[in-house]
Amino acid sequence: MRRPTVALSVPSRSRVHTAAIMMAAQAVNLGSILLVTRLYTPAAFGRYATVAAVAAVAGAAGALRLDVAATTAADRDAAVLLRIAARLNGVVGVVVGLLAVAWAAVAGDLDRSALVEAVALGALTTALGLSGTMVYARVRDRRYRLVAVAKLVTTLVQTAAMVAFALPGDRSAAALLAAMALGYATGALLLFRPLRPAADVGVREVLRRHRPFMTASAPASLINGLTLNVPLFFAAAVSSVAAADLALALRVGALPSALLGQALMPILFGEIAHQLRSSPRRARTSYDRALVGLSVAGAVLLTLLAVGTHLAAPLVFGAEWAGAAAVLLLLLPFLVGQFAVVPLSQTLAGTGGNRQQLLWDVGRLLTTGLVFLPALADWISWSASLLVFSLAMVGWYGVHVLLTRAALTRACDVGDRHAGGERAAERPPDGGRVADRPVGTAQRSTVDPLTPVGSNLPAGEQV
Repeated sequence: MRRPTVALSVPSRSRVHTAAIMMAAQAVNLGSILLVTRLYTPAAFGRYATVAAVAAVAGAAGALRLDVAATTAADRDAAVLLRIAARLNGVVGVVVGLLAVAWAAVAGDLDRSALVEAVALGALTTALGLSGTMVYARVRDRRYRLVAVAKLVTTLVQTAAMVAFALPGDRSAAALLAAMALGYATGALLLFRPLRPAADVGVREVLRRHRPFMTASAPASLINGLTLNVPLFFAAAVSSVAAADLALALRVGALPSALLGQALMPILFGEIAHQLRSSPRRARTSYDRALVGLSVAGAVLLTLLAVGTHLAAPLVFGAEWAGAAAVLLLLLPFLVGQFAVVPLSQTLAGTGGNRQQLLWDVGRLLTTGLVFLPALADWISWSASLLVFSLAMVGWYGVHVLLTRAALTRACDVGDRHAGGERAAERPPDGGRVADRPVGTAQRSTVDPLTPVGSNLPAGEQV
């Protein structure tokens, strides 16, 4: 029997333009990487990458995902949620800056440069958080092109500031942090629109209605952020140069995902979500086909990128960055798995697998910590720990695929039972009419595969 063809909708011209702008922003990011390697030393870049990772984790989780809640909330609630989220971003930035000062004082390194770095860290944390909050606010308004333009402007300002700060001779980690903060602050200002919450809306009532975002989504976001940055923290414990090599390798290796994944993710999930409502079996077929295609494409693209970077790194980045090319080769399995699974990662949330997603995040975080601890104890080399980490992450991505396919299979079974119930209702066994039933008791699926959830909305890598 011939299988029905799965038709994909053609993206609109506006969506194509938005994707093109996002790709342009990633191209600017690539140019900034080349400038960084020429203007800043590996030690300065490694220090910057480690401190910026702290800002990324705190900035992403600081709003307690109330900005995400605003995307699906009623108008009256959304204004309150966004205002609270923006205030939390500012508070978290101040707290992070003060903690950085306290850490430097305890370590005995409190001097002018440490104070400047702490101020830059606090500013970056606030700017990152506000930028994310404003992005969700404009996503609620469906201003997708404006979000893409803000992303492009952010990268342009960051690159220009990075060069401007380096020209007078200040090529420190604090200069890079300040450039990054300036870029995100500019993007947040571009997206900002004044909000006036209704006077009769109680803050406590609004927070109570959206409590799951604070109790489930915020911890999941924090766990995901830690998982993404724990390798960098361990690398910094080894040396700033090791952190620089890892950070550069991750940036170069993430380029294919950034260029293609951001454009493919909404299209793929949009089609699968539509098929989950209409024909769950087609959704599983679409998922499998997309996974195979992304796996093959990722293996080819990333292998070429890793080998090309290894051969050209001394010429393109400089001889002192040759270690980053070797790290990129070690991370190749992890990057291929990321390229294949991340664009489809929202499917598990779309089928209601929030608990499985959270357990998967926790397991991946614990595995990451266990993999790198032997390297700190000098039981294995740093290179060996990177390879073990890469292979372990491939295993966890495989687990995510199995969880998603199992969830899609359950959705198929529910859809079949629902369809069978409808057919039985249309053809009563006694030949008579269907017995009347009270209003509101019609048979429904016990699983809504598209229930809006907050614990698995995009944040950073998405998986």
